[in-house]
Amino acid sequence: MITEPSPRRIDLRREYEASARLVKMPTPDSARLTPWVEALATAREDGDRPRVNVACRQLLDLLSEFYDVPPPDIKVLGPRPHRTHEGFLAYELFGDYEPRHAKIRLWTRTAVNKQWTSSGVMLSTLCHEFMHHVDMARLGFSRSYHTTGFFERTHTLYQAALGQPHYPLAWHPPNADGSRTINWPETRRRRPR
Repeated sequence: MITEPSPRRIDLRREYEASARLVKMPTPDSARLTPWVEALATAREDGDRPRVNVACRQLLDLLSEFYDVPPPDIKVLGPRPHRTHEGFLAYELFGDYEPRHAKIRLWTRTAVNKQWTSSGVMLSTLCHEFMHHVDMARLGFSRSYHTTGFFERTHTLYQAALGQPHYPLAWHPPNADGSRTINWPETRRRRPR
């Protein structure tokens, strides 16, 4: 995961910086989410896309109620859209959020081999796309940038959905353009044991 560089326009930069500073937010009680996280995992194991959709819908309804936002629409799809370059996978889309219609799309199968995505990846993607919704519907951002704060908020929500204690992400120093990447080895060391 990589953050976007800060925009040049001052009004957009202010919004970007506000998102980057907002690293903590409340999360719903994990016990309310756990049944639907388990339902998502079971539906995925059974290869049942309609049941994956139901579990995602229920999770989004619970999260929307907690964050006091209208629930976004959800569409659960098959293999991920992707691009190849010289015969190698160059890009694949796990999910997306369309702000104008408040709609999340979640792809359930890998791009090339068409295998089912793990339930953890689906849940992580759902939390990521829902956080875009919260950014716009609750926090009032005109755009939902991939900032360090955005990734921290998403990570917090994902940990709560799994019923795991929160630990912060570790970040590499900024690149020349100001973007940053997660330091995964250091992040894993921060994980409670």
